[in-house]
Amino acid sequence: MKPVLAVLAAAGLLGGCDGYPTEDAALLDESAMSTAQLLQTLDGVGARPHLRTRYRHALLPGCVLRVEAEGEASLQVPLDGADITTRLTDEDAPDHEVLVYARGQSRGDDVPAVVQQGGRWVDWVQTRSLLQQLQRRCAEADGLRSPSGSDPR
Repeated sequence: MKPVLAVLAAAGLLGGCDGYPTEDAALLDESAMSTAQLLQTLDGVGARPHLRTRYRHALLPGCVLRVEAEGEASLQVPLDGADITTRLTDEDAPDHEVLVYARGQSRGDDVPAVVQQGGRWVDWVQTRSLLQQLQRRCAEADGLRSPSGSDPR
């Protein structure tokens, strides 16, 4: 009788488990997104509750990204020719930042623009990727206006 009760108890416990999701999360193809979609997705990442603050973004003429963080002055970051990277700020209590070095700035020597702080690995990797896609859109648009049709960089 005890083995039967054990099997029934196990079945009851396992019956309450949801297991794996029945559907995969939709994958985002950032390379196929429009500039507006990239900015909207960037704002979605910037609104995640575990970041230090909420971030909003806009793309200004000349491929300048405006980043507004709650409680802080907005900053304007030129994406044209910029180096977009990330860094871990504290190994004991991991914290991440997404950084933009403007054209002509060098890592280690110059102070980059910090465009996002905190969050999880997935947040800062996605933010970096979205910013790189915005940067590509600017280069593509600039290339279309180039009289020679070549990349102006």
